[in-house]
Amino acid sequence: MSLEIREEFELHGTKRKHDGSVTRRRASLACDTCRKQKEKCEGGLPCWRCQRLGRPCRFQEPAATKKTSTKSVDPSTNLNSEKRDQHIQNLEQIVQHFLGDVPLDEENIGRIAAKCSSNNRNDKESLLKVNESFDVQFVSGNVAFYSGEFSHWNFAEKLRRTTRSDRDSANVGVKEYWRPTHLQSSTHIVAEAISQLPPRPIAEFLIGVFFRYEELNSFYLEKSWIQDKLALCYNPTTVYTVNDIPWVCTFFAVLAIGTQMAHMEDDSHDPSSQGLEELSDCSEDSVGLVFYHVASKLVPDVFLAASYESVQAFLLLAAWALPISTGGLSYTYFGLSMKMAIQNGMHRKYVGNDCDGRIIELRNRLFWTVYTLEMRTSILHGRPCSLARSDINADLPKQHPAFQSPNFTNMMAFIKLVTWMGEVADTLAQFKRCPRRLLVEYSDRLLQLKTSIKEWWDSLPTKIECRDYDPQGPLFRQNSHMKLCYLLIYIYMGRPFIFRNEDSESRSSDNDPSNPRSELVSDCVQSALDILAALQSLSDTIGLCRASYTEFSSCRAAILVILAESLNLGRSSNLQSSLGQGMVLIRQMLGGTASQSEISYIESIEAAIRQLSSNDNETDSTTANPAQGSTSAYAKFKDWTQSMKKDRRTSNNLELASFSPMSHMVAGGESVLQPDNNDLSGLFNADWAICDLGLNLNDFPGS
Repeated sequence: MSLEIREEFELHGTKRKHDGSVTRRRASLACDTCRKQKEKCEGGLPCWRCQRLGRPCRFQEPAATKKTSTKSVDPSTNLNSEKRDQHIQNLEQIVQHFLGDVPLDEENIGRIAAKCSSNNRNDKESLLKVNESFDVQFVSGNVAFYSGEFSHWNFAEKLRRTTRSDRDSANVGVKEYWRPTHLQSSTHIVAEAISQLPPRPIAEFLIGVFFRYEELNSFYLEKSWIQDKLALCYNPTTVYTVNDIPWVCTFFAVLAIGTQMAHMEDDSHDPSSQGLEELSDCSEDSVGLVFYHVASKLVPDVFLAASYESVQAFLLLAAWALPISTGGLSYTYFGLSMKMAIQNGMHRKYVGNDCDGRIIELRNRLFWTVYTLEMRTSILHGRPCSLARSDINADLPKQHPAFQSPNFTNMMAFIKLVTWMGEVADTLAQFKRCPRRLLVEYSDRLLQLKTSIKEWWDSLPTKIECRDYDPQGPLFRQNSHMKLCYLLIYIYMGRPFIFRNEDSESRSSDNDPSNPRSELVSDCVQSALDILAALQSLSDTIGLCRASYTEFSSCRAAILVILAESLNLGRSSNLQSSLGQGMVLIRQMLGGTASQSEISYIESIEAAIRQLSSNDNETDSTTANPAQGSTSAYAKFKDWTQSMKKDRRTSNNLELASFSPMSHMVAGGESVLQPDNNDLSGLFNADWAICDLGLNLNDFPGS
């Protein structure tokens, strides 16, 4: 039924018969509405059909001769043609009034409308735009104040800048960076600390030891800076203030670290032949503990100073505690150093003009040392880092004539090494929560990362720096430490996959070289063997350092990996000789900080080796007789520590008793160091092991 017939039914209820006497009319120009409905337009403006049905009537071209816009009228207005024409003319006049004599054709009107819509959107976006930035203001030469984005301080600064003219005109003084100086100790605490200094030749010897054996690939302080502080300390006319407390704390921390490394200067014996009995009675350890106690008493005032020297002080205290309590005391000191660095804005790029280039470079070097060492410690202990990489935009260290130590190329390579380790840790973390269908993708990503690390490592120089392993070279120990850190990345990468399933199918797939898991484990075991070879080279030439965290932790990680692989391969394993070699090396690094728990841990490993070994042979360690005394600097230092230890024991000064486990008691029967209060078991603590990721190996490709 057509629409016209339906209209008749709607109007009259019955179909109207055609009357031949009525002449039908056809409009000369049909309206758009009738044309779309395919109906006969009856003419008129609006047409009679549209008017009768109460619907809008539109024409492509207006019937009026005047120039009018083709823009359609809102149906709700229901204007007749005359009113509509007038309405359009009024709109055109308004447009020309505000925009001038502009063309009003369809194309131009469309552009104007689009621009108006865009301007409205931009206005809304500009209203939502937030202009926030961080702020680093130097309070003094070594103290800076940092305020991050969206902080209370930034909002207060905006408000202050808005009213600055009124305040300045009133000449009102404002203390912008208030410090709780009323909490600081009196200057006598500095004098008490200075009174604990050793003779100047001993201090100079310990400082030299620090730079030779501790500041290898990471920056701690400038050699010229500490030489200036040394001169101040031994100048009787020096007047100290509370602002000197941070560098005094740093000075004593350097001396304490020097005592840990002092044995490296003793050429009178072969370190590989030392027995545990000889190593456990190291008098330099007790003297180092005195220096640490002096430094630790200054810690509250180091907090209050909150300078970059405070960052140095906590960093060096963390370095001293690394071989004693890595996951406890040292980890905490690293965290404090990082917080101090953030408080000084050292993690952000400084763009002001209130500081010279040397201080800026010093801040950058200090920050990257704190960041890398704290990150490495956190990763190897399975803990989150204090600062995300996305929050850092500080410049990397640059070549500067004021800094001589450490070697710049090695320092930059070490920063990159730890960054690689961070990427490996992030990738491994994905295995803990990824679905089974993505395990292959993540394993491929891990292999790609391994390839990238190797390509970067192979690009490092092989002469003098980084990869020069000539024992006669000037950077042999530095380069050896770089290699140990590099190999430790492969151990960390493959260790979670080293334990295999018991079923035969899994064992056969594990041995498939194309299996990503097999490749990772193979590189892990080979890296462990390479670590022992590098440590053996150090031991045979310049000696192993008892207090070196890098050497000790690498040796321990290698032993555990080889032991785990021996369990996988059974008693026929040819890794027993490597295990024995590792045990000999790690015994050389026990020293005066070995505790009974550490020794028992070593013995338990040896028992496991004997159970796996087919020959059940033990390596006998012989104790060499110490050579005759010499007049070397170390001999003088050793004589001084022995005399100090004897004098203090006679006077019942408990502070100087050795903290080695076999010297808990002094004359009079009083306990010097309670095992509960001194975390000496950290040297062989489970924290030294690389953290377990708790991966489900049954879900790994090839299992």
